[in-house]
Amino acid sequence: MMQSEKKITRSNAMDIIRRFARDYRKALGKAPGEIIIVGGGSIMLNYQFRDTTQDLDVILHTASGIKDVIVRFADENGLPRDWMNTDFVKTASFSEALTEVSRHYCWLNNQTLEIRTVSGVYLIAMKMVAHRDYRNDISDAIGILIEEAENGHAFTYDDVEAAYQKLYHKMPDEKLRNQFRDLCSKSTSELKAIYNSQIDTEALVGDQLITYIKDGADINTNNVNEITARIRTKMQQKR
Repeated sequence: MMQSEKKITRSNAMDIIRRFARDYRKALGKAPGEIIIVGGGSIMLNYQFRDTTQDLDVILHTASGIKDVIVRFADENGLPRDWMNTDFVKTASFSEALTEVSRHYCWLNNQTLEIRTVSGVYLIAMKMVAHRDYRNDISDAIGILIEEAENGHAFTYDDVEAAYQKLYHKMPDEKLRNQFRDLCSKSTSELKAIYNSQIDTEALVGDQLITYIKDGADINTNNVNEITARIRTKMQQKR
């Protein structure tokens, strides 16, 4: 079956997850499980500024047959086969400590399957590690800072750095430290202006990358950061 362009949104995400849970139980019985949703999926479930996500980045503590259930469910429901992205654990943003800092979101299947999410400063730390100019990493981090502050939970830079060290056992590099010290010192109104500008920049960089790829450029994981840096430099020179 061809992959669909169907999106996972705030309005349909829990329906998709509940229906998947039923298939999980049919295939694997009462085997207990834990699914930890991180990244954009967790942002969408916990915050209001993100309406959709490309996929659900997950950490699985479940019966071994779950990956077959994920693929079969995708084929039967018009979703991409990687709608539940288990390869997240191979990325730089993964940390074993994410399981520890995750929080209960809901129970499914008569409390045999638990959905957990990661939020707050730990999501910000993950976005700092990813830090892709062509994705929504920095704008997502800013969006979290805004919503948490508006809900009475403003984060200081020390909070963010402590979360980063807990997950990755190291300090952010100097550029990230300076960038996030500055962001954490801003008012919510200032952050909102920065957020809007950052969203626009990320979209422009992403669009330019797509154009390069369509024109035959060899862009891969080894050179994409260098190429996006060049795009950003050109954009700044035109301003």
